[in-house]
Amino acid sequence: MAIFVAEMEAALRLWRDVLGFRVIKDSIIPDGPAPAPNVYLYPALLDDIFKVKNARSRMAILVSAEGAIIELQQCENPAIARSPPEHQRYGHTGIHELGLLVNDIDGWFARIREAGYATQTEYVWPCGDFGRSFLFFDADGNMIQLWEHTTNTTSRGANT
Repeated sequence: MAIFVAEMEAALRLWRDVLGFRVIKDSIIPDGPAPAPNVYLYPALLDDIFKVKNARSRMAILVSAEGAIIELQQCENPAIARSPPEHQRYGHTGIHELGLLVNDIDGWFARIREAGYATQTEYVWPCGDFGRSFLFFDADGNMIQLWEHTTNTTSRGANT
């Protein structure tokens, strides 16, 4: 999952400091003149991907203890612009929630609130006998859902 952010340090505060992901790469791209084993993105490739001449971005790659990978990008060229909140919510196409499976949902709810992040509701809500969840917003207004399975989830079949 790649998340484009307005301020890398604010994004790292959430992903590294609050959610516990480990930074494995933090650099400016392009990071080399041509394809090479130690080059992530060379100028011509990044220009082609971003569809601008002289593309440039700060890229951080983070990994969770379980192996989930998050890529953060703070573009310099093209200049990053925050999406209006009304386009990040329900009623528009696109991916609007990033869901993460956790244990101790109540502990996570307290940790997110204590770190100063706004939550969609003032509580963790139950989803029948399937799980418990809450949504919160990162510094750019993206919705992140934390979910904890209930004990009944593991006994359900894949098609239920």
